[in-house]
Amino acid sequence: MSIRDLIPRDKHDLDSVCKLQQHSAVEIAEILPELFEWLQDINWPVSKELTKALPKYGNILIPHIERALRSGDPQWQFSMMQFFIRELPKETSLLVGDTIQRIADTPTQSEILEGIHLLARETLQIIGQKY
Repeated sequence: MSIRDLIPRDKHDLDSVCKLQQHSAVEIAEILPELFEWLQDINWPVSKELTKALPKYGNILIPHIERALRSGDPQWQFSMMQFFIRELPKETSLLVGDTIQRIADTPTQSEILEGIHLLARETLQIIGQKY
């Protein structure tokens, strides 16, 4: 089996997420960009399972979380802050605090329209970083 077989094939491929959990961070590192794409819409069943499975991998996730938060995609930002970052170990979540702070302090027009800046403020409080 190739590590690429752990990338969900469709939004209902929960079996791949179960298999993913049996692998180390080093083993799954190359497929993290594809796994994070599945977090763009939290309504997909596979997304909800990934928000539970991926946080255990800790700091290796930071560049991918940053990419999502800086994407300008309000739905992806929402998924990250409302569901994913809250599942991370505290020390890992604090590593993206500056990016969340930027969204809270100087949001883009899109982030304002979608209320992402308000979610950023709430997320900062949850992870224990002052707003």
